[in-house]
Amino acid sequence: MLLLDVTSTFFGTKDVLHVAITSQITTVSSALAVVAGIAIAVLSVRVRRRKLLLFGAALIPIGSVGCLLAPNFLALSIFFPFDGVGSIIVGSMAFALAGETLSLRKRAKAMGWIVSGATWAQFFGAVLIRYFFAAGDWRSFLLWYSLPVSTFAFFFVYFCVPKVPFGTEGRVSESSYFRSFKEVFLNKSATACLIGNMVRHAGMIWGIVYGATFLRIVFNQPLTNAALVVLCGTLAFALGSVLGGQVAHRVGRKHLAVSCITMVGAFFAGAVYAPNVWISVAFSLAANFGGGAASAGTLNMTVEQVPKKRGTIMSMSSVFVTLGATIGAALGGAMLAFSSNFQITALAFVGLDFAAAGIYLLFTVDPCRTSRPK
Repeated sequence: MLLLDVTSTFFGTKDVLHVAITSQITTVSSALAVVAGIAIAVLSVRVRRRKLLLFGAALIPIGSVGCLLAPNFLALSIFFPFDGVGSIIVGSMAFALAGETLSLRKRAKAMGWIVSGATWAQFFGAVLIRYFFAAGDWRSFLLWYSLPVSTFAFFFVYFCVPKVPFGTEGRVSESSYFRSFKEVFLNKSATACLIGNMVRHAGMIWGIVYGATFLRIVFNQPLTNAALVVLCGTLAFALGSVLGGQVAHRVGRKHLAVSCITMVGAFFAGAVYAPNVWISVAFSLAANFGGGAASAGTLNMTVEQVPKKRGTIMSMSSVFVTLGATIGAALGGAMLAFSSNFQITALAFVGLDFAAAGIYLLFTVDPCRTSRPK
């Protein structure tokens, strides 16, 4: 959303070439986030989850300050990835801590609230950003929103997140670093969950990247209408994640994930081929709601796969999710370039949704509902 403004600040122009150059800071951020996720998966074997969570939470405001004060594009390129790296650490350790400290029923609900919290932050950021622009440029948004919120989050973690003793997390020998990966990747269901998470998030890129553009081009909607639909979709996703967390333990994590992801694929297909914009929007909102509920199901199922290695598997889940988003963005760009047709491009993403549902259905088990296969 701020890409054009950042480009104009550092290059003095908004031409396509410089916009493309500026956009690559997100590519660098994603690549470093993947590396950080793998490193945290290793460190989580010996380092307290809370310390890693604090470290990730500290990186985000540091990155905000660095970007805010960046005198040139090089400095921005150095500090911008702090947010991506910090976010992947915070996400994986938050889920791992919930798994370590809460009862089975409570952590199912907590997963939904964690997903919902991140979605609400995106929603309020999107709503407030235009008001900050009235007072200045993109730096005003960092100064008055990103920096205060991320700083508050760090101190909230420091004072409110309980310390989990090593008796719970488990102090282990150095030889267990790679043993933790072995336990995760030699487990058929755990590996299937990671692959399913990757495929599913590749499919989610349609709504994140191309949804608003689809409405503007296919249904000739103005930017304001498309932005409103995106915000409503964000709300629907947040509500779905909360409700999914509430019912995950009751209906089963696997059943919730498979049914909701299948519903997402069906509704997105309906949205793409709807005869008018109102039906398309209704289908899109239903798909977003189902996507939120599906996230609660998949995360709750993933965190239970290898209970003694929750830090490792949730860090690797973050890595696979980032890889999925990268694959989805590349697939969408290639499909749209070759076909020049949004409906055909959308079908590829619908196919990814159904493929993810199939992976969860055929190759995963819900450890809380059935015995684990050897």
